[in-house]
Amino acid sequence: MNLKPIIILLFILLPLTPIKAQNAHFWDGIEAFDGPTDENPVLAAQIDFYFDKLVAPLPDSITMEINRLVERTGDNTDLRDFILWHLLERYRHPEYMSQDQVFVWLYDHYFSQLEIKDLNAANLALIRDKAERFRRLALFIPAPNFKINDSIDLQSVENKHTVLFFYDHDCGVCQQELQDLDSICAVHPNVTALKIDLNTDDVHVDILYDLYDIETTPLIYVLDRDKRIIGKKIRAKQIPLLL
Repeated sequence: MNLKPIIILLFILLPLTPIKAQNAHFWDGIEAFDGPTDENPVLAAQIDFYFDKLVAPLPDSITMEINRLVERTGDNTDLRDFILWHLLERYRHPEYMSQDQVFVWLYDHYFSQLEIKDLNAANLALIRDKAERFRRLALFIPAPNFKINDSIDLQSVENKHTVLFFYDHDCGVCQQELQDLDSICAVHPNVTALKIDLNTDDVHVDILYDLYDIETTPLIYVLDRDKRIIGKKIRAKQIPLLL
């Protein structure tokens, strides 16, 4: 697999400012925090600014900074739990495709291990289910196999790249993305697109919602020759960056 486009993309995403110099004292005084933690938009905005602007957008960098921040909360479990809930929601819908693994990490290291405010058996089960979906759909992991009648069979595709395009034929955005995808396939013969219309009564399609973590349409996954995921939840026009 050609990793050069991905490496270039990561460098584009990295902040150009000296990160360590700026974030060294950002959380000074957090140990003495005694503000409200049920709803605190100021603190929420502060957390978002920190992870948006002062932390490299890579899972390892993010999780390292989460650990440091949580350690600084000390015995203030209300503050710790506010931070953890806010970050869990933030990385449930991450900005960049690899950051969903931060959600998995938060489940593995905190939510499955600690007594956290407002965490009960029901929402823990939902968090665990989401974490397991993200885990099996991580970058460079083989995509889950599926077959829809005799029309679509993932393993039968032998091209260099496969694009899984999940859509709803009544969705206007889907139709525009479909046109962009067709244009890309027209100039990239090494790409095969499997287009799966989810607006159907076919029971075989229903299992794909869980299998591929489908919450909205359109949804795109890009696979390499070995059916490993090399891109996900991107726009069609971004596909050439991964080829």
